[in-house]
Amino acid sequence: MPDLLAATPYQAALTAGVDRGAVAEGTPATVTVTFTNRNGFTAARGVTHSVTAPEGMAVKPLDPVSKASVASGETFAARFEVLLAGAPTEMVGRVVATAAYAGGGKAVAPVRLMAAAGVGDPYRTASFNDAVFGQAGDEIAIEGAGADLWGGTNEFGAVYRAGAYGDGTVAQVTVTSQDASGGWARAGLIVRDDLGTQGSAGYVNLAITPSNGCALSWDADGDGRFDSIELSGSFTAPVRLRLTRSGASYTGEASTDGVTWTTVGTATPGGAAAAQDVGVFMTAANGWTDGRGIATFDGFTVA
Repeated sequence: MPDLLAATPYQAALTAGVDRGAVAEGTPATVTVTFTNRNGFTAARGVTHSVTAPEGMAVKPLDPVSKASVASGETFAARFEVLLAGAPTEMVGRVVATAAYAGGGKAVAPVRLMAAAGVGDPYRTASFNDAVFGQAGDEIAIEGAGADLWGGTNEFGAVYRAGAYGDGTVAQVTVTSQDASGGWARAGLIVRDDLGTQGSAGYVNLAITPSNGCALSWDADGDGRFDSIELSGSFTAPVRLRLTRSGASYTGEASTDGVTWTTVGTATPGGAAAAQDVGVFMTAANGWTDGRGIATFDGFTVA
């Protein structure tokens, strides 16, 4: 029996991790691939790592990718640099790590990686969480960090239209995906007198979270800090969000089909200007752990 088990391939595990979830111009990502030999009877021989990336990204090994022998219970790791190399075909794609070894053994591990090629007019960006941004037609993606979005901590990244939100305006977007970087990670719609300036008044957001449903938050006293919140606990991404301004009131709604809507709450922010910035945003809400996440959006409209 030991001889039979020693000769059996596929007794290995492969993991792949990435230091950041996006590659941008001048800012590559590093994928670390780790092979573990779980065969308790013999070494894994001729182990070779490889990484393949979607079109528009290039891969360069940073360490030796082959090892003649990996003993029972031991590991073999290699790092690969992933860079932008032309126009990406998709904003968020799968980078696939593979380890092949003698006897026909093979192990595979995928990771998600965003191609952060920026956004075009009429959009602007604001980053208070080391965010990067991508756009493909009506689709928008943001990858970033952020400890929290409450009180004195306002760490988010946003893609927005300047001065496009006023009395009677309706903003809508579908949050198509959201990484669970924290239970209070948020992705959705954001309004502020000036989204590029921390401390600006008229501050409202309507967001989906991984663990706490849909949240409508606002700054009631106009000091630039969120201090009020209403929740609807039955939603997760994908979800359609709608934020409607009527004078000093902002009504947040959520829908799973764009037909039947649930009111999350009504916000009354302090100091709202007649014309405000409005956009889509994300924060990882990682609780000061340095974790990062990706949020994707589709169909952002302001009317």
